[in-house]
Amino acid sequence: MYAEDSDDDFAMDIGGGFGGFMPPRPLHARYTGRQRQFTKFYSAYPIAAYQGNKMDANYGGKIFMPPSALDEISQLEVVYPLLFKLQNDEEESSSGTKLRTHCGVLEFTAEEGRVYLPQWMMDTLRLSPGSAVEVINVALLHGSLVKLQPQSVDFLDISDHRAVLENALRRFSALTVGDMITIEYNNHEYKLNVLETQPSPSAINIVETDLSVDFAPPIGYVEPTAQSGPGSQASNSSSMANINQPTSSMAKDIRQKEDAAKGEAASLRFQAFRGAGVRLSSGADKPSSVRSYASSTADNNEKQSQDISPDDETPVPLDLPIGTLFFGYKLIPPPGSEPTDANDANEEDKFQGEGRVLRQRRKR
Repeated sequence: MYAEDSDDDFAMDIGGGFGGFMPPRPLHARYTGRQRQFTKFYSAYPIAAYQGNKMDANYGGKIFMPPSALDEISQLEVVYPLLFKLQNDEEESSSGTKLRTHCGVLEFTAEEGRVYLPQWMMDTLRLSPGSAVEVINVALLHGSLVKLQPQSVDFLDISDHRAVLENALRRFSALTVGDMITIEYNNHEYKLNVLETQPSPSAINIVETDLSVDFAPPIGYVEPTAQSGPGSQASNSSSMANINQPTSSMAKDIRQKEDAAKGEAASLRFQAFRGAGVRLSSGADKPSSVRSYASSTADNNEKQSQDISPDDETPVPLDLPIGTLFFGYKLIPPPGSEPTDANDANEEDKFQGEGRVLRQRRKR
């Protein structure tokens, strides 16, 4: 279905006809004949120059294409989901091959003659705004493994790497070896270098597939080494043995952090039925009823109140008999605040005046 491409691990040709329908063919088959493949040059621009507010697309692997591309692709026999190879014919990599990457399409809403790419794609292909880029429709094998290398040790601060990557890779349709992809988490950008892909050694399709992710040590990461402390000769020898043994990899450290975070979250959860129980049945050494339990508690409170000195500022619990309501203590004024005779006279003179009416009552 696609023109043969020596750079890709998987490509196909299709033969025959001017618009005639052909039955589906096996994905791994190669055909000779007339090529029916979408290939076109566009002017590349970063997503930041797009009219709509689509800045989130910078953290993904999909591009914006014009509507005419959809009309042309709909007339071809293509494999879905749509995958494209982006190639810069004017720049070459260190190995002498043309710079390329693979992507999916997000929307067919761009202006005619333009495509909008995430910023990391512009950097990978060494494109400046307005540069020409070749867009070729391809088919890739479903991936089973990808190996990533974080470009900063800040990536280790993420608590749940699995959940973050599952959410971030949903915005990608393909991964190419050599890509420096960018993901976003918690208002922080993380760059990941794609080191290896399987089963294809160059690029894979990650749409609706079970993908295993492996990590290489990030740039600037130092493996932890065991330190021998003061102790006996046996402890020193054992610590030296631990140093000679290979240290844990970054992936293992990530799993240990995830397990520690899960254990801490589990310890903070509510745990029911963890308190001490009280028996209601009779026993030799245990209270025979709730009343006996209440009386024993009252005795303990009384003993504690006796041990408290008058000068102690510790509050004493209020112990009342069952069925008694407490509405506060009787107000006792402090010394020197007793009412005087003048105040008593004022109290007696209150409400002693004569009443008046506004309307006199008529006499009959």
